Amino acid sequence: MWQFKLRTLDDLRTLAADLGVAVEANENLSVLAEPVQVGALVAPNSLAVHPMEGCDGDNHGRPGKLTWRRYERLAVGGAGLLWVEAIAVAPEGRANPQQLWLNETTKDEFAELLKRIRQLSTEQFGQEHRPIIVAQLTHSGRYSKPQGVAEPIIPQQDPYRDLTVPKRTPISDDYLDRLVEAYVSAARLAFEVGFDGVDIKSCHGYLINELLACHTRPGKYGGSFENRTRFLLSVIDRIRREIAEDKLLTVRLGIYDAIPYPYGWAVDKLDQTKPDLAEPRQLIALLADRGVRLINTTIANPYYNPHYGRPFNQPTKNGYEEPEHPLVGVSRMIQLTADLQKAFPAVAMVGTGYSWLRTLMPYVAAASKANGWAAFVGVGRMAFAYPDFAKDILQKGKLDANKVCLACSACTQIMRDGGMTGCVIRDNKIYGPIYKHGRMSNKDNLVRLAASCLQCQEPTCRQACPAGIDIPGFIRQFLDGDEQSAYETIRQANVLPEVCAWLCPVEQQCQGHCLQRYIGDGSVPIADIQRYLAEQANRKGWSGLNVPEAATGKNVAIIGAGPAGLACAAVLIREGHTVTIYDKGKTIGGMIRSVIPSERQGQSLSNEIDAIFQDVPSDRMILRLGTELNAEFNLDQIMDEGFDAAFIGMGLPNAMVSSDEHIDGLWNALDFLAAARGKNQLDLTGKQVAVIGGGNTAMDAAVAAKRHGAEDVYVIYRRSFDEMPAWPDERDRAMAAGVHFLILTQQLSYHAEQGKLAWITVCPTRLGKSDSSGRRAPEPIKASSYAFNINVAIEAIGQEPPSDLEKLMSGVTIKNGRIRTKGDSFETHRRGVFAGGDLVRGASTVVAAVADGMAAASQIDRFLKDQHKPCPQTGRDTHVR
Repeated sequence: MWQFKLRTLDDLRTLAADLGVAVEANENLSVLAEPVQVGALVAPNSLAVHPMEGCDGDNHGRPGKLTWRRYERLAVGGAGLLWVEAIAVAPEGRANPQQLWLNETTKDEFAELLKRIRQLSTEQFGQEHRPIIVAQLTHSGRYSKPQGVAEPIIPQQDPYRDLTVPKRTPISDDYLDRLVEAYVSAARLAFEVGFDGVDIKSCHGYLINELLACHTRPGKYGGSFENRTRFLLSVIDRIRREIAEDKLLTVRLGIYDAIPYPYGWAVDKLDQTKPDLAEPRQLIALLADRGVRLINTTIANPYYNPHYGRPFNQPTKNGYEEPEHPLVGVSRMIQLTADLQKAFPAVAMVGTGYSWLRTLMPYVAAASKANGWAAFVGVGRMAFAYPDFAKDILQKGKLDANKVCLACSACTQIMRDGGMTGCVIRDNKIYGPIYKHGRMSNKDNLVRLAASCLQCQEPTCRQACPAGIDIPGFIRQFLDGDEQSAYETIRQANVLPEVCAWLCPVEQQCQGHCLQRYIGDGSVPIADIQRYLAEQANRKGWSGLNVPEAATGKNVAIIGAGPAGLACAAVLIREGHTVTIYDKGKTIGGMIRSVIPSERQGQSLSNEIDAIFQDVPSDRMILRLGTELNAEFNLDQIMDEGFDAAFIGMGLPNAMVSSDEHIDGLWNALDFLAAARGKNQLDLTGKQVAVIGGGNTAMDAAVAAKRHGAEDVYVIYRRSFDEMPAWPDERDRAMAAGVHFLILTQQLSYHAEQGKLAWITVCPTRLGKSDSSGRRAPEPIKASSYAFNINVAIEAIGQEPPSDLEKLMSGVTIKNGRIRTKGDSFETHRRGVFAGGDLVRGASTVVAAVADGMAAASQIDRFLKDQHKPCPQTGRDTHVR
């Protein structure tokens, strides 16, 4: 991989001379401030942002939080032309499940985004600064992954491009005819919501770009130049005729593929390393005749460039191997655009290829503009790293070396790994965790890391797993390429492996006890491999329950639809029994779904539950949701419905509180987290928030408060860090979010003004002797108490069972607020009633609850089968209902 060593323009000129390429530079940057006329529109300067896909919309195609953030930053960045990333025109043509998609149900969000961009631009630069905003419309063709897995839509068989995707039959002319309508409809919506122009994307190997190279395709869209350009020109003609005779239409046009003829576009027929602009010139002439006055040029395919049947940019341990010095490619891109700009002076060309130059980019850009080689100079990856590059060029006359793109390709790697993309280096707080998660979801990377597993005879990792998963066993199967068997090995001990892979404290459990943590380069990423296998299982149908055709006739009531209850249900259904699940919530999942923030678990709960239970007949799993136990409907009433056994797995549903005052701004943690996950989003903008407590729930509440706009969030904990029960990685997550920690501090009372929380009284503490928890007890120093101005206080001091538990669970022995069971049997002192999870063991982990549910199910299955065994003394049936 070539190292970037250019510090000065002299360095650049010397390198260009050594390589024999032409790269000019101009130290006078004023030319970049010149406005550019594009049809009836005027861009306020000559700097542009290319359409860089963020993959950060929602599943419906609406702009997501990171989409908004990116364009808000670009709005105040100063560029005169904002080319908005690839927006799908059809659901099957989305490159990923988070790709933007403009349609009737998403158009309002696009309109709001455009309104926001223009508002911020005006506030930053004044009324005279109105950037041209172009919507890029696309169909991803062979790169389509609408559900996150490859579902290629190809226009022709191609021995080079086919290396990268599963084989498919080429699409028909009828499909392409219908697709023209989709482009026209999307263009109509784009102008309706307020875009200044519409780009029909024709580059980077996506559908229209590949159509331009369909020399071997039969029918009206392949073969001749006229046929190969028919689709693009038909879309342009229809939009012109039906929607936008005087509107800005443009094309992001690939002008050189670097793929051997006859499968490449604009390549020399004998040498694909040489561009041939004859057909691009012919096409641009036709576009210009149709009133196209803006074209954004690009070359090749940044994701995969076949070169004599092998990858052109081959991944290596140091990044991507480049077949030539990058400056050669930069020069080629600049010169090819220059050739076209000179040939079509009435068409504003957007030059590309400048980001690699880093701080020298403005000087080369100024030379291109001054020489008439491009009307606009655009950047792509640089805009991810440095959204205000244009403002710094125009106002400071230079770029900041600490903000420029380093051409590391991590932004591209995130996209390859299926994540929301941005600059990992310059915007690490946002994109660093996304990049890490993507790398730890990549099979090849996981195989490399898993290879360090020592396959211990007495594996300490397994001993530290509450579920007792055969970790060396599934790691070995994964390394052997048998992913389904590896998943089955996990599921023998843990029926909810994806949920647990997200939520388990692995640094304290399996990975924390991996020997490689002590004698190697770090723990084997056990949880990441488990999560990867579970995700594959959910996609490929391995995780569905095998339900026996004939039911046993046994019916089991399950009280609580959290992890313990669901795990118990899954095992019992697999054994042929019928289960009825009771829960006060409206959906199954318990607190995982209602309380734990979604960013800590992705879509794991919904995906895994759907995959496991979706094929279970409705008469084998009966849901009684929205059913809350009370004095009129308790365990007695449930068992009177004729159940053969029951399992209690309702957890600890109530939040402990220190005050019963009704003050606006005083929350318990469970209610707060439920509100934070709700559709009506909390607005804590500018608020001062205190979270009372030091456990994982406190960390969740603190991060959620910060995410919802709180100016400052304080975790107030009465002991020291050493005694803090929150897992270290959860504390780290809170610190990374900007949460403050006030340790050895105790809250004493709350104070309201006009019904709203105004301040709290706190005092320092000192640590005394150890108490029953094994931790040193806090001793408040009330003489040193003080007032602390706080708008919102969230108590996260623990969870407890219902206060009337004994009435709800008649016949079940309760001691110290917990259900007592008989030894390791999970059976309570009421015959046929079993229990597990937090209501038995106290607050614990998700995996412990799952393990309890599965173990209890095995005991229940044995109990049900034993019911009909004849008594050895009397020979009679021992069935007892």
